[in-house]
Amino acid sequence: MDKRLVGKWYKEEMGETLNIFDESPLRIKMSFTSSGYYNFEPNCIYEKDDFLCFEINDEEYRMIYYIKYNAGSIEGYCTQFGKEIPVKYKLVSEKPEDEEYRCISIEKYVPNSNIKRIDVLKKYASYDRTKNYMPCSSEYVLGGEVPPILEKYKFSEYIANEDKNRDDIVFKALDFVCDNFGHNGSSGFPSEKKIEDIVEYCENNDGKINCRGLAILLASILRALGIKARHITCMPYEKQFYDCHVVVDCLLPSGKRIMLDPTWRLYLKDDNGEYLSLEQLRTFLINGRKFFVNYGASYNGGDFDKEYHRDYMTKNTFRFSRGTYYYNGADDCVRHRVELIPANYPTKNFSDSEKKEFVFNDSEFWAM
Repeated sequence: MDKRLVGKWYKEEMGETLNIFDESPLRIKMSFTSSGYYNFEPNCIYEKDDFLCFEINDEEYRMIYYIKYNAGSIEGYCTQFGKEIPVKYKLVSEKPEDEEYRCISIEKYVPNSNIKRIDVLKKYASYDRTKNYMPCSSEYVLGGEVPPILEKYKFSEYIANEDKNRDDIVFKALDFVCDNFGHNGSSGFPSEKKIEDIVEYCENNDGKINCRGLAILLASILRALGIKARHITCMPYEKQFYDCHVVVDCLLPSGKRIMLDPTWRLYLKDDNGEYLSLEQLRTFLINGRKFFVNYGASYNGGDFDKEYHRDYMTKNTFRFSRGTYYYNGADDCVRHRVELIPANYPTKNFSDSEKKEFVFNDSEFWAM
């Protein structure tokens, strides 16, 4: 491979940095300052047609980069959603940086604009309940046998003394997932998504998986316990985005709604001590209301940065998508996927097939 690729390279859009190391094969770390991810490694790296290729994100949002050295720059393109996006990087240093993965401050502006994330969220705060929309009711397969693989991690001890009709069992399930499995945004995602598939994937990847994997795992375990839960993808304003987030929308045994975020061992409450749902969190962010995190919230056992999280969710509560059929192994695209779009959101850059997934009635989207 062309050793001229070795070094630290920068592309202004999205604050994207490539650190390419003189190893055999070449090793890459990259970052997006716009989304707060610094020095993570791609899912895989390989050579194809004289390009150095690497892939990031899980299957649904997969980006494949094709780059090569050209007259002092790195040039090429990346593909996402069937489209080619040109990329060009300038050399910052001949010595790449090999720092540990970490999150940095979220870019508070929509890329290539002077619009703040919070202002665009406020501008598109409302929905249109008068528009026609595709059916988007959710169907759940609840109960059944808990997969034996969970006993490798003593799952039964977490819930042994818990009444399935009490809310505490939900928080025990959250503890179980977060005690035994961690987050790595660049670790990838298995093609099969049953509980046992995700656990085995973590076992082969340093005990970690991306946010989608953690959310699907937790939601699947909760459904096995007889509790309605589903994973929701949280997306930003821009069409070609480089980072989203996935959390769990859960109906507690008490009948209350709650957002559970296994990436941060997190749930939220308002100033009256009531649990917040993901739908409510968006409203709290728009209105600048305070909310409170649970004791023990952390990232992979480390610190929890409340200000970072608020900025991150301000970015990623603009649009939401989910599936309509939930069972052990389900992801968004089983049967059909639906995406909640704010009123008057510009959709000219979306394909006709994507627009067929749009719903505009928030009450229908959030119905359990």
